[in-house]
Amino acid sequence: MTKLRKPIDGRAPFTREEIVTEVRRAALGMASLIAGFGHMQGQLEVAAHYLGVELEDYDFGGDDTEKLSLIPIEDHFLYHVVMDAYDHAYQVGVAIADGVRWDERAHEVSGILTGFPQTDYNGEPTPLDQLNPQKLRQVLDTFMARYGLDTGWDLTVSDLALLANMGESAVRTSLSGEGIKTIAGSKKGEKNQVNNDEALAWLLGRRNFVPTKRFGEQANDAAEIVSSLFNADSVPFEVALNKALGMLSRGQAELLQQARVTDQFVELLLSPDQSLEVDVEALERLAVALKAPVPVFVGKAVMAILGRRDRLAAG
Repeated sequence: MTKLRKPIDGRAPFTREEIVTEVRRAALGMASLIAGFGHMQGQLEVAAHYLGVELEDYDFGGDDTEKLSLIPIEDHFLYHVVMDAYDHAYQVGVAIADGVRWDERAHEVSGILTGFPQTDYNGEPTPLDQLNPQKLRQVLDTFMARYGLDTGWDLTVSDLALLANMGESAVRTSLSGEGIKTIAGSKKGEKNQVNNDEALAWLLGRRNFVPTKRFGEQANDAAEIVSSLFNADSVPFEVALNKALGMLSRGQAELLQQARVTDQFVELLLSPDQSLEVDVEALERLAVALKAPVPVFVGKAVMAILGRRDRLAAG
């Protein structure tokens, strides 16, 4: 079951440090199996070689903080795959702009999810245990959900819950309320799924969903998503604007310069409890810079600004 937590900086529900700790535990779990089931004349040496450090033992037990801190995890390929997955899953960090080959990362993440040990030698669960999923598994599942969304796969309710940072029951209620039906999976035993187009449209209406940033040849895809954001009746203007700004592959300062608007103007637009004057020309320039549909963008912005005035006057 997805563990809900308030997103950190509006995006990731876990800190990078929390995930690094769980990566260390996952590596220790692998070493535990090597030490327990490896060649009887050299399994401890092989376990030490795998971890990059010799430990007194390689099993979980009590407070493993000191033991885990000895593992040079940054030297493990596992660490780099997970850090990239974390960046992409929550659209944070540097990996999303570094030209990482996400198809390869998806293959590697899938291998970790399905092939990495779920317990240590003594049966103690690792962070990848499916019966008791922990933060690391949730990060990797979220990465795969985003990869599937961007690649055109249909998504399960679990996928949608991860991307929207919602509980699965809340997702089902929302889907039902919006008349979105799930379809049977194409393979026997697969969970019911939501069509990719409908999944994206639904996610764009969720406050905690962060669209994937687009770079280079994918910039046109970003324009389509921005258009969908402002055309979605269920998405408040301020939420749509915040998501559109979050998708920028360039800096916000560059966008403001192109639109010839100030940072304060945008901050006021993003704040539903702040009043500001309607400046249609500035709104038009901002829409063009964002590659948003100008009439829709300006119309929703004006309605939002006027609505604030009424609320503030009444309050």
